[in-house]
Amino acid sequence: MTRRYAQGNDILKRRRNVKKAVFSVFTILGFILLAVLSVMQISLSCADKEVYWRPEYPMENIEPLLRSASPLSDADYEKLYAQTGLTRVGVDRMRSEGKNGIVRILEIQKSYFAERETVRKPFGLYMCTDHVDSHVPVTYLENGDILVTASTHIGGWRIGHAGLVVNGASGEVLQAESYGQPSIIKTTRRFTDRINFLVLSPKDEKLGKNVADYAVKNLVGIDYSSLIGIFRSKNSIDYTHCSHLVWYAYNHFGVDLDSNGGTMVMSKDIANSPHLEVVQVFGFDPDKLWK
Repeated sequence: MTRRYAQGNDILKRRRNVKKAVFSVFTILGFILLAVLSVMQISLSCADKEVYWRPEYPMENIEPLLRSASPLSDADYEKLYAQTGLTRVGVDRMRSEGKNGIVRILEIQKSYFAERETVRKPFGLYMCTDHVDSHVPVTYLENGDILVTASTHIGGWRIGHAGLVVNGASGEVLQAESYGQPSIIKTTRRFTDRINFLVLSPKDEKLGKNVADYAVKNLVGIDYSSLIGIFRSKNSIDYTHCSHLVWYAYNHFGVDLDSNGGTMVMSKDIANSPHLEVVQVFGFDPDKLWK
């Protein structure tokens, strides 16, 4: 009886010890989770809201330069880039439209220098998008152009957003935005009130049109998942997210826009692709872009 009693006590002790151990593990995990959530909240509160950049130098009169019949020099293009955020590609694209293009460039310059309020809009747990208080005029777009922005972030980590221009004339952009929303064609206004954006263009002009045509026919209505490249191969298109959608459309034609070659493609990877050239910059430091 004594032996059985002792064995019973041992079993009870072991059970209590197991319960204590389990309780300790869950307590530690709870503290870790609380710490992670606290860090996320702090990083969200302290996230660099002022990623929005605007010139601190004076705005100059560039209209005579734009209307000049003489070819623009490298120095002229540099000045126009500093005054508008339009690169040589962007300036030439707009000047080719004559008077209307010049008027648009002057509108872009005015907007480039304007003082703006920034607004942070949450749309999920620890997820926000930073906006400016009014829409920004954008360059003339061409099919296959890409828009990227660093405005969307989880806590302090800027995941950004990207979209593929499928109809430049009407400003239609194919995008995959969030869970529960399959990829859909919207407008540039999903980008032009962000604190920053880049307009990028493929160096191969013919490629852009082919990519846009393919995307309209095959990449509308794809379900959203942020885990492409983690639990699913990025070569699959059963699910997608914003930057993956853009990457997949170009990769179909043998052009890999993922500048770091990782398993997961992000908007920043696309912004730094050597296959693309910048057309317009807004809200980013024009000397640094999104590096």
